[in-house]
Amino acid sequence: MITRELCLNLMPSYSFEEEYDICKIAFFDIETTGLSAQSSYVYLIGCAYFRDGSFHLIQWFCEGINEEGLLIKSFFDFLKNFRLLIHFNGSGFDIPFIEEKIRLLGLDCGFGSIESLDIYKLIKPYRSILNIKNLRLKSLESFLQIRRKDTLDGEDLIGVYAAYIGKKRYESLRQSRNPDYKPEMLESALLLEQLLQHNEDDIRGLMQISSVLNYPALFERPVRIMNAKTEGDRFIIDFEIPVRLPMPVSFGDDLAFVSASESIATLSVLVYEGELKHFYENYRDYYYLPAEDCAIHRSVAVFVDKKYRIKAKPGNCYTRKQGLFAPQYDKWLSPYFMQNYQDKLTFVEIHTDSLLQEERLELYVRHMLRHMLVSAQRAH
Repeated sequence: MITRELCLNLMPSYSFEEEYDICKIAFFDIETTGLSAQSSYVYLIGCAYFRDGSFHLIQWFCEGINEEGLLIKSFFDFLKNFRLLIHFNGSGFDIPFIEEKIRLLGLDCGFGSIESLDIYKLIKPYRSILNIKNLRLKSLESFLQIRRKDTLDGEDLIGVYAAYIGKKRYESLRQSRNPDYKPEMLESALLLEQLLQHNEDDIRGLMQISSVLNYPALFERPVRIMNAKTEGDRFIIDFEIPVRLPMPVSFGDDLAFVSASESIATLSVLVYEGELKHFYENYRDYYYLPAEDCAIHRSVAVFVDKKYRIKAKPGNCYTRKQGLFAPQYDKWLSPYFMQNYQDKLTFVEIHTDSLLQEERLELYVRHMLRHMLVSAQRAH
């Protein structure tokens, strides 16, 4: 087995140290000869870890499939000093593959004592706003404009590893028969470098794409309102988010649209100007006045002649109001207004006594963002 170590001169692009001890974090990725642990082998495991002010890479490489158990054991011996294992879709492939290998080989080790963080699973709900064709590691690297030395994919590597095993045996046999056989560069060494480089680039990419974990903050963390104004038929809210996005994003439809760059974002919604209705939920406490087309509380209705009033129903228990309104996707902020009782879309008045209060603007922005994300996910 070959063990390779080097300094990466690289730090993760996401601030894991805000939640975890950076000295207890490890990034990892594996390379295998196939997708099934029953019929294929893990021949390379790479880990990035923090030491002496920088991240380092350690790789364990099988020179033959008979070293698979030693490789896995070496990996877990190393992992005993860490508390968080970061990976990309490791929950779907890497970890189950190794766990099955542990079972098949009868090894006494496992992932039970370490916490797992899967960047793929955490960012998957937000793929629709990133406008990328898929959620592969290389696609995220491309989105973030990260360049790698390696150009091979996993399928290519299976052939490269098979060629390495063959060349290694051939060169060993030839050297045993001809001690003078000493080429300037062994072909197996070139193949080995390709395999190690791919794994190294995957680890580097994993650390660099970790900044995508800032995108959930756009929807989950509190925002700070910077400015709110009406401009033509749009209501525009500028706000600040507590993280820095690695690349600009924009998403939405004709009703609402968001653009975000670095730590500043703008929500633009289509306003409604005119008359809307506010429906009272406790309609049994109201009377409807047909002549005035509005409802009044029964405490006031006692002063109205019975021939000018009728008991209110859900569909006519309302008051009307003229104004400028911003849409919301459900009955989130009150008082809310509607065009018709059956409508799902409701509106909030754009007024200093209502929506234009900073706290309500923050609630409104978070409400709109969450529903826009769900809409984008459904449309994707």
